[in-house]
Amino acid sequence: MKELLRDKLKAAKELKEFTEKIMSLSLKTEYDKVNSMIDQRKLFIEKINSINEKLNDYPTETNETKEIKKEIRTIFKEISDMDNQIRKNINAELKDVKKNLSRPDQSQSINIQA
Repeated sequence: MKELLRDKLKAAKELKEFTEKIMSLSLKTEYDKVNSMIDQRKLFIEKINSINEKLNDYPTETNETKEIKKEIRTIFKEISDMDNQIRKNINAELKDVKKNLSRPDQSQSINIQA
């Protein structure tokens, strides 16, 4: 069980690092890269879910496993906070795009008098 928890901890840290990379990208200039990285994140989540399925077979806990689980929870809380920030950034960007699309063409004309 300890080994599975350590594997889960390692996978959680990898997911956190990957999420931090996504947060560091600009949605305006690197939207396609952000989009593909969000899809790649699913692989990390699937890996963690498969470890969780194996962990269900081990009902007993020790002090060491409790500490590892506590560290894992802390990392998932940080990931959740980063996910919320990514969602806010995406929503803000969508609002900007909608605002720009709803404006009529604002071409500027210059009056030149001779």
